Amino acid sequence: MTKEPIVEIVRWRGLDGITDDQMTEAVAGIEPDLKTLPGFVSQTLHKDDDGHWVALYEWQERAQGEASIALMGPKDTFARLMALVLPESIQIEFLSHP
Repeated sequence: MTKEPIVEIVRWRGLDGITDDQMTEAVAGIEPDLKTLPGFVSQTLHKDDDGHWVALYEWQERAQGEASIALMGPKDTFARLMALVLPESIQIEFLSHP
């Protein structure tokens, strides 16, 4: 039986004055770097009715998703994204198939 991918849910708010276009471009900008990480499957971006951004990342294994923050930290694309984000608003959780 093949393992189902793990879903990482990341929620955050943008800083005041950041436009939707700025945020979507910054999130799209990290994808080439994400594609180089072990276990990366996909990324999708959403925005809820309260103005929170919600990114869904699929990983082959949870450990790969958990390691991704350290691997992305030094990347310029990640720094550009984080410059738009209210740091204390970041929430991360992982979901697996039962």
